[in-house]
Amino acid sequence: MFRGRGSFSLFLTILSSAPLLSVLMPLTARALEDTDIPTDAPDDAVMASPVEIRQMQDWASAIFTGQRLPGGGSAIHDELRRQDQGAPQRPKEDTQPLLMTATPFSFRYNGAASSNFLSDWQRTVEPNDSASCRSWQVHWQDPKTGLRLSVAVKAFKRYPAVEWVLEFENRSTEATPLLEDIQPLDTQLRTGDLRQAVRLHHLVGDVCGERSFFPLETEVEPGKAMVLAPEGGRASNGAFPFFNVQYGDEGVLSAIGWSGQWQAALNRSPTGATSLRAGMEKTSLRLQPGEKIRTPRILVLPWKGDLLAAHNRLRRLLLFEYAPRQGRRPIRLPIALQCFDRYVSARPDWGTETCQIQAAKAARDLGCDSHWLDAAWFEGGFPNGVGNWFCTPGRFPNGLKPLSDACHQMGLKLILWFEPERVAAGTQIAREHPEFVFGGEKGGLFKLNDPVARRWLADLLSRRISEFGVDTYRNDFNIDPLAFWRAADAPDRQGSTEIHYVEGHYALWDELLARNPGLSIDNCASGGRRIDLETCKRSVTFWHSDTGCSPGHADWNQTQSYGLNLYVPLFAGCAWTPSAYDVRSAATAGLICQFAFLDPDFPTNAARAALQEVKENQKFWYGDFYPLTPCVLGAGALIAYQFHRSDLDSGVVLAFRRAECSNSVLQASLRALRPDSTYQVEFISESLARTQRNLPGSRLMSDFELRLPTRGSSLLVRYQRLNVPR
Repeated sequence: MFRGRGSFSLFLTILSSAPLLSVLMPLTARALEDTDIPTDAPDDAVMASPVEIRQMQDWASAIFTGQRLPGGGSAIHDELRRQDQGAPQRPKEDTQPLLMTATPFSFRYNGAASSNFLSDWQRTVEPNDSASCRSWQVHWQDPKTGLRLSVAVKAFKRYPAVEWVLEFENRSTEATPLLEDIQPLDTQLRTGDLRQAVRLHHLVGDVCGERSFFPLETEVEPGKAMVLAPEGGRASNGAFPFFNVQYGDEGVLSAIGWSGQWQAALNRSPTGATSLRAGMEKTSLRLQPGEKIRTPRILVLPWKGDLLAAHNRLRRLLLFEYAPRQGRRPIRLPIALQCFDRYVSARPDWGTETCQIQAAKAARDLGCDSHWLDAAWFEGGFPNGVGNWFCTPGRFPNGLKPLSDACHQMGLKLILWFEPERVAAGTQIAREHPEFVFGGEKGGLFKLNDPVARRWLADLLSRRISEFGVDTYRNDFNIDPLAFWRAADAPDRQGSTEIHYVEGHYALWDELLARNPGLSIDNCASGGRRIDLETCKRSVTFWHSDTGCSPGHADWNQTQSYGLNLYVPLFAGCAWTPSAYDVRSAATAGLICQFAFLDPDFPTNAARAALQEVKENQKFWYGDFYPLTPCVLGAGALIAYQFHRSDLDSGVVLAFRRAECSNSVLQASLRALRPDSTYQVEFISESLARTQRNLPGSRLMSDFELRLPTRGSSLLVRYQRLNVPR
């Protein structure tokens, strides 16, 4: 029997359980409908108290605007006044958890630290509240050089979270003095007790391997520092811009919105206090007359008490305040057939109109809702043809409209692959517009930092989206941009190319979405290497790692799903076979299939059954995530996790016994149930055999046995609260 242990040292109880009873009728389940996707987070125990929310609103108003919020006093303002008067700080429990009451950003200007002069600049405040946020636009103006700093601040009304982003503008007719070391997040945390550990919870990021998105816990000892940064300028390449700093039973969840080379540093002093800084890795530049630049976006969500509740609070915040929406609801993820990696080399006719319409019909017959055409439609193919964003004439003589028309007639959406930021030598863009490319006619990185080039590209892509009838624009990015950015910077302009490139990236996506109503964006960068707060606002990652480009990685999908779900609610992975183990390992709120549907012995009925199960489970990924075991690497592991919808009083559990695991039983304790209620529980084995029982919530929360008798197998458990008093 395996002793289940929840993430972050949440131990589960080991108790016995009665045997399962077979029944004839399965628990009621149906495919996802739009109304199954919630419009907002439920009011339940996961949500913060009004006091916690008000504390963060007070904190934001006091720190950024210097003004009290209406409706009463503010402990934050009182603390600031005490500091101004030189009085000692109040005990930690009387102030906002962990976050200090000081300006939470910094920069150096003309050799001086902003903390030494910002109070001398004129500050103006423009409130601009919305239904979901208290918002302010705060401006500081340097009377000497014409530099203006603007900070857009949001304090959420249902979450104890604050978001901000800085913008600098040169309003003079001359270049500014040097602006350096811009840290949009620079704050001290109240961690003065040396006996209490400071722990950083973070993810590896995508490394296209077993450790992609693996959760890590690092203790930051007094006198030591921990630095996080991606590789090569793609936001989640090897590091992940979402993390959690824990100090005892409280902490701060943080997210960075920057699709470039960010850096975060956690430094605990020898006396115990901890600084948290985040921004671009390198900034040292003079702004030209009229020039504006922005910084990474920062989000902080302090918490106390239950660490997993805090993570689910962040998931809800991202799901309902950041994720793309379709109408009133968060976006619905696809179940798509995509066989580029399987068939593009094996089938010379794969990239043709005839074969793609055949594949779309197969997608419909299997129960998919989308057909995905990857890098097999443009002249020159992948990778040598990137930069030729027109169809190969002999293969798609009428463009892609016949394919999208066929998809739409069958009730399918069309997902189409592009890689507009990489330009191969000899392609149309390299030949006709070398001025738009870092590398010129030899190819390289497209200059999204150039407004003229970006507008030209936006026009081209929008035309293709419209004339091809594309429903989801897939933006891949298989090139590290950092070397191009830094090579283009003058000594007194370090960071400027990256800043304007990232600004251009957001402007491009925003324009495509505005010009093509109903369009969705699939965010790919050699898999999940550009996931950050800003891309999560505009897109969803349908392909969380390029480990999906080949079969045999079901165990890795489990690990990747586990890690990502701690922070990001919406993403999808790839299954190569219709086996329950493979599909359950990859499926989330969506699924990408690389099934061998053209093989004569392909098990079509099994694939249909597997996808039907995915559809029935989709709605639960719009709920809360609870690990039931540690996240463990290797074939000897047993791993399990739970998704729960408190608004439906129902959920699912997924358990996986890997190929070399010696444990056949997991004793688990489910979360977020009602102990005094009865639940209808259905167990669905690897072979899709079903057993069903009615169990009290108290049993499921403390004495719940999961049996996986076969190595290399999975178990799906669905539960639903019954309206029957216990």
